[in-house]
Amino acid sequence: MTGPSDRSERAHTLDLLIQDVIAPAATDVDAQGTFPTKSILALKEAGFLGLTVPRAHGGYEASAAEVAEVVTRIGTACASTAMVYVMHLTALNSFLALPDEAGRAAYLDQIMTAGWLVTEAISEPGSGSQWWSVESTAEETANGYRIVADKSFSTSAGHADLYVVSTRTPGGTSDRDHAVFAVRADQGDIKHGTWRGLGLAGNSSTWITFRSDVDKSALLYSGAGGAGLRQYNEINQPIYHLGISAAYLGIATAAYEAALGRIRSRRYSGNPSGHGSQLSQYPIARRHVGEMAIRIAALRSLVADLARQIDDGNTLDELAVLMTACKVVGAETAPAVAHEAMLASGGVAYARGPLPIERHLRDALAGSLMGPNDDFCKELVGRLEIDSASYHDL
Repeated sequence: MTGPSDRSERAHTLDLLIQDVIAPAATDVDAQGTFPTKSILALKEAGFLGLTVPRAHGGYEASAAEVAEVVTRIGTACASTAMVYVMHLTALNSFLALPDEAGRAAYLDQIMTAGWLVTEAISEPGSGSQWWSVESTAEETANGYRIVADKSFSTSAGHADLYVVSTRTPGGTSDRDHAVFAVRADQGDIKHGTWRGLGLAGNSSTWITFRSDVDKSALLYSGAGGAGLRQYNEINQPIYHLGISAAYLGIATAAYEAALGRIRSRRYSGNPSGHGSQLSQYPIARRHVGEMAIRIAALRSLVADLARQIDDGNTLDELAVLMTACKVVGAETAPAVAHEAMLASGGVAYARGPLPIERHLRDALAGSLMGPNDDFCKELVGRLEIDSASYHDL
């Protein structure tokens, strides 16, 4: 891979990408609901699609701490691009952790050589955000497997080159008997819908169906008695929760920065409220800024702590409460900050165009609904704390 060789150089490169490509495209991505192709291509060309891939396979082998920083910066510029990127890194983890060294190397070399965008197709209409319950099937054939899978939401649907798809384990009878497959976009009859979201307008998080024949090497993880599900959760849940939380930290930061700029620049023709002719002189404006800054600082600390513990090699059960709490705090912080930013900035922030705050608010509202949704997360933390349960007991 050609590209920045160390973390500081990558940070500088990312700043340029955001300035020149990602941020300028964000308004049109939102307004037109178009997939952020230019932004993803720019990240690809700079090597960021291989951020977590080992150097031996052409990647940057970045830490979880760097992942959090990169996602937050992208989320500050364009939430749709950030979500596409988070799901790419999450799906990529399915290959990074393959126990078979030869199989892992083959997949990573292929992904990196072709520059593939990867994503997950996990959640289903029958279970919603409770991805651990699957009805999709995979049947053994003479040459591999026949996959019949109907998925309700898949970020980058119709745009990804490679999908990580969950089904029941071939021959399995329980909805917890998971198998996880790698399915190329050109394998079989794959159909998808059109995304029309309130926010995250460009991430193409729509339904997708697979009627695909794949060879035996496409099976990544499998096992009865919940073994396949345990493998999937252990591998993907920490990076997914970190990525989602960092993306919403980025959205909250963007709303805060927009409001701060408005407060600092707003001038009145007179002194309508007796506090001065500048909005920045108003106590209520200072209170809004304080509220936003405190919320963002708390979320940033949680994200940093989660990244540190992932880098320390903690297990899923050791990370379970923190990562679940981090996702909830991120999902609640972003809309709270965006709403606060709108109140602080006045009516102009409600209109599309003058300020991006209304876009940040719409983008932020999706977080609480993303699997596992916030209601389930809070109940799960209660179970983990009260019963000393395992995250694997979903």
